[in-house]
Amino acid sequence: MEMKATDLSARLLATENLSVIRARTRTASFDIKSRILTLPMWKDMTPEIEDMLVGHEVGHALYTNDDYLAPLRETPKLHSYMNVLEDVRIEKLIKRKYPGLRKRMNEGYKQLNDRDFFGTKQVQDFEELLLIDKINLYFKAGFQCGVTFTPDEKTFVNRAERTETVDEIIALANDIYAYSKQQAEERKQNAKFQEQEEDGEDEDEGEDPFDGDFDIDADDDFEEQNGEDEDLKPAKKNKSSALQNDDKSDLGDDLDSKTERAFQNKLEDLADDSTEYKYWKFDTNYFKDPVIGYKQILNETKAPEAWDVDNPEMIDYRTRNMNDQERQKYKDLELADFNQFKTDSIRTVNYLVKEFEMKKSAQLHKRAMVSKIGSLDMKKVYAYKLQDDLFKRITSLPQGKNHGMVLLVDWSGSMNEVLKDTMKQVINLAMFCNRVQIPYRVFAFTTDYNPTKTMAQDEAHRAWRTTKREPNNLIDCADGFHLLEFFNNKMTTSEFNSMARRILDYRFHWNEGYNTGGTPLNEALVYCYDTLGKFIKNNNIEKTTFITLTDGEGGSLNTYSSGRFDDTRTEVVNGIYKRIKIKNFIKDEVTQKTYEIGRMSGNQTEMILRMIKDRYNISLIGFHICQNRGRDLRGVANSNLPDYRGDMYALVESWKKEFRTNGFASVKNTGRDELFLIPQSSTKIQEGEMDVKADANAKAIAKNFGKFLNVKKTSRVLLNRFVGLVA
Repeated sequence: MEMKATDLSARLLATENLSVIRARTRTASFDIKSRILTLPMWKDMTPEIEDMLVGHEVGHALYTNDDYLAPLRETPKLHSYMNVLEDVRIEKLIKRKYPGLRKRMNEGYKQLNDRDFFGTKQVQDFEELLLIDKINLYFKAGFQCGVTFTPDEKTFVNRAERTETVDEIIALANDIYAYSKQQAEERKQNAKFQEQEEDGEDEDEGEDPFDGDFDIDADDDFEEQNGEDEDLKPAKKNKSSALQNDDKSDLGDDLDSKTERAFQNKLEDLADDSTEYKYWKFDTNYFKDPVIGYKQILNETKAPEAWDVDNPEMIDYRTRNMNDQERQKYKDLELADFNQFKTDSIRTVNYLVKEFEMKKSAQLHKRAMVSKIGSLDMKKVYAYKLQDDLFKRITSLPQGKNHGMVLLVDWSGSMNEVLKDTMKQVINLAMFCNRVQIPYRVFAFTTDYNPTKTMAQDEAHRAWRTTKREPNNLIDCADGFHLLEFFNNKMTTSEFNSMARRILDYRFHWNEGYNTGGTPLNEALVYCYDTLGKFIKNNNIEKTTFITLTDGEGGSLNTYSSGRFDDTRTEVVNGIYKRIKIKNFIKDEVTQKTYEIGRMSGNQTEMILRMIKDRYNISLIGFHICQNRGRDLRGVANSNLPDYRGDMYALVESWKKEFRTNGFASVKNTGRDELFLIPQSSTKIQEGEMDVKADANAKAIAKNFGKFLNVKKTSRVLLNRFVGLVA
């Protein structure tokens, strides 16, 4: 086999005539006894990364001996801990022996960290990681990666820096493992106690968990919300069974170094020559346009008043036990509530317009250019002997950017409890866009829209589906969903008000095809990925904002050929069965970027959002309405951070802390620029009232006034955040 330059470098660095071989292996290794250094056939390597890996393996060749193997056989749980700490020791020693390697190895690790080789892309706060993971990141990726340590943890870090022998590595690995185990047990005990408190609240009958205003200034902790998502609750089991099972399980798996495992897996992928790469395309050949236009919606649905006249026999569960007088009073109150909402919305929209125009003016001022013109400034001529600048200046303000916005709203059954309040927020955003003349479209994605079909239409649809099964490189995303276009900038005022009145009334769901159904989020995103360019071009938009409002993940996209994305297959090689790993990718034909697609819905959502971001260079914002409960927030994390590697309990606690402080929590690395978690009780728009007592002094009045303004601002979380992000 031909020797590469790095192979010779390995021999020279080791100061002995090592046997350096290249093999079809997935990992680099060094045989301590035979003194053979085996290097994989790496691909997609930069010179810095390859030099770093060679230097690392030579460090093992020089300084790792048989003493290192004994504790690994006796105590397997320490395997990842000793690997991390031994890497720290041998890299320190090899850099000490060859100082010129320092810069090369640091640059190599930096490049690998930028490529997420440590699996920390979705970590929100490094404090959630195990201590061994933080040590691994600190010594390899460097302090600039953002890792910090508590005083107790710093003691272990200092010991790691000073290790010189294998015996010190063994002792330190045991101590760090014991410390991490104690920390994990304490977190789980605290979580178990909180779950029990939540379960106790669930048993309180007659209590409305979302009754009352959300007070951002409250001294008490944010109230834990009652109720339980049936999709997350195991059937016929005790509510705390998940925690009970956790208590019985071994903590060993949870305490392994996840960054070390991720790093090794990534290296194996680079060296694996038996992986099959399959490339797919989204099927955007729709049987018919999935968009149901606003005019069609107005024609197919009834106004609230029409239900009373045309369908008096329909049973409204809210008024079925009322007499005629009480029922009429209830309807009058509903109409009054809608009129009050319109009045309140005017104040809200005025506030948004003011903030938006101020931010736009500030941006224009930052981009203003000052230039000289060919005319003398007569006010400066007297100083011609003292200064050369005698010409008049002119300040040029650039034109403001044309904005545009697209909103995707979750029209699924799980949104029923918060749908009315969510749609109020959406209507306010639409009114704002109308006021500042921003082109916009509001879509609600649903699986339930199913107008009456003829037999001929059904037959044509079946034939269309059959033709889609022939190609093996298409992803099934062009069927089984619709987009209800509730609002856009082309509507008349009458159409806008009529649509707002309808969708805020419960009876809107009685219209055939307009009830809430499944969650085709990924299908809707693919449609927008394919068509956003037309919206941007037709409206001459320079800055587009794309917003999703949902309470959970959608279904997974599958293929027409095999249904799911296979990750392995088996073939026979020389009479022996061999398992071939399969990786699935999509290539954007515009940007020429390649994206890996997996089976899980959350991973697919993140990938499609990144594709939209890269293709159109737009702002991506998400709002996820949730309940402030441990089990529900863990579900939120699983939906939006499927590759999360940190401490889930610590992450949930950090979100709860943000709820208490800000009224919302911000999540990064979900494919969006920012995802805002909003507790269900924060979705209502509260204007607040200023309470001033007759005998109050000036200081008390000022304090109450400040609190009043704070309530007005923080109660409209979605709207205020929106202004700052789109301006």
